[in-house]
Amino acid sequence: MNINALNRLESLLEQLAVDAKRVDAENKQQKSHYYLQDKPVFDEKLFPIVSANFIAYVKYAQERVQHLKKLLASNHNEFSDALMTQLEEQILSLITALKSNSSRHHDSEYQLNRRKRLSAQKQAKVYQKAVKSITMPSHQLHAKLAETHGFERRLEEMLRIKQEQLQSSKNQDTNVLQMEVLTLHQRLGRCRKAISDIEKQIEMSEKMR
Repeated sequence: MNINALNRLESLLEQLAVDAKRVDAENKQQKSHYYLQDKPVFDEKLFPIVSANFIAYVKYAQERVQHLKKLLASNHNEFSDALMTQLEEQILSLITALKSNSSRHHDSEYQLNRRKRLSAQKQAKVYQKAVKSITMPSHQLHAKLAETHGFERRLEEMLRIKQEQLQSSKNQDTNVLQMEVLTLHQRLGRCRKAISDIEKQIEMSEKMR
């Protein structure tokens, strides 16, 4: 390896830097890029840095060229030959990746669109469920409300019993009973929220008549 070979690589990297900046700017304009922005362009075995931008890898390679020049100047050829081989592999990978950037983003666009479709389908199911609950016959809603009120009363009774047990409990039972009381409070809270939701559905159903 000689200094002329390094100078040629340096010139090539200057051109790659121009290309990398252009491609990075184009990528930022694409919606699909957000799906790739947290993913490194190259494997960490090839480049010991992590970035979604090509220019970061070009700059890393340029720094390696300068390091190689210093090794050559100090006659450390045993290190410089191995680094030169690695640098050539990195530059070749950069060229290949820049050329295949469009197809990489095309694949990402497909995944992004697939995510949007799945999200839309999920949202549609939520709307369908909401519409179904609103359009449920009034008598069914009232029956559901009565059933939930019954569940609320049972929970209140269970909570009352547990609280009485807690007041008269021995020390070793206190922690267990406290957890049971807390769990019942949470269940009672969810039950009362369900009652509130059903009451709103009944009100909306009556307005739609």
